[in-house]
Amino acid sequence: MDQISTISQVTEKPDKEERRLIRRQYCKVALVILVNEFIFNLLAMLGDMLLPDSFFQNEVLYVLYSCGVPIINETTSIILGIKLLRLDLRHLFTRQGYGSGTVMKLVFLSLGLQTAASLLASVVAMILEMFGLEGRTATFEASSSLPANIIMYAYVCLIGPVLEELLYRGVLLQSMRKYNERFAIFLSALIFGLMHQNYQQFILGFLVGIPLAVVTIKHGSLLPSIFTHILMNTTSMVCSCWIQYACPELYSAAANGAVTYDISAISTAGIVSVLCSGLFRIGVTIAGLVIGIICLVKGGHMSRPTPAGKSRALPVFVTCVPWWIVLVLYLFLCFVYPFLRW
Repeated sequence: MDQISTISQVTEKPDKEERRLIRRQYCKVALVILVNEFIFNLLAMLGDMLLPDSFFQNEVLYVLYSCGVPIINETTSIILGIKLLRLDLRHLFTRQGYGSGTVMKLVFLSLGLQTAASLLASVVAMILEMFGLEGRTATFEASSSLPANIIMYAYVCLIGPVLEELLYRGVLLQSMRKYNERFAIFLSALIFGLMHQNYQQFILGFLVGIPLAVVTIKHGSLLPSIFTHILMNTTSMVCSCWIQYACPELYSAAANGAVTYDISAISTAGIVSVLCSGLFRIGVTIAGLVIGIICLVKGGHMSRPTPAGKSRALPVFVTCVPWWIVLVLYLFLCFVYPFLRW
């Protein structure tokens, strides 16, 4: 579809032919997300069905499998999106238009949202527990195998963030922002949260996905969101491993969903580690809150969509059947499937 330089050059409401072209574009984006969703769950299902138990008992092989599945499906989806939507993402790797201050603000804001999301997920978990429900979530724990740890850290702290930013703030956001940037930001954050397929990470992905998308559009670069995603995941991994090694009993209890724990059983080193981790989280949360308020008060918000932009976003989007399939499947995988007991 030919690019329209400004929204003011078109009528307030699209005619039948333009709606058809816009819908076709939206359906192509949905196809990319469906492929991403299908490949991930297909490979995961085939692995569970075909691979022997001895494979999963080998730490290196298990980590290779766990990290290899998302690498394959996200790489395939990115390539498909670039080809199908005729995107050129090279211009999004510019170092101009922002400074280190922009990245640091985004990092503190994201770390603060990460802590807030964790607290909110804990509240939701307690409410669900009252009804006898307990969801499953993906966890990354340091193992006794050095090669396995290197592979896991390489994916969680580097490869994963780069691929996810290319897919969600690259392919998805850039292909949907043409008419209504606010709608594109919301949709990219929503899908970024849902793709984790559990409510805990959905909360984090959705909350963090909004500022990552805003900064990407404002500065015309993926680098701030990539750096932020890398630092956020790395910080989370470091804190998690620190507690895991300094206080393994507490870490194990928390990982198993324990609500209470005998503090007297924690060693002095463990108490110091927990306190330091807690103080760090409180600090970044306060910093993130202050930065968020300043950004809202002083600017940094996205321009309001025009009536023409509004009429070409949600009204056309809801007529795209592939997007309804995407949303229904992701909502099932994120909020229903994790609670099913087989």
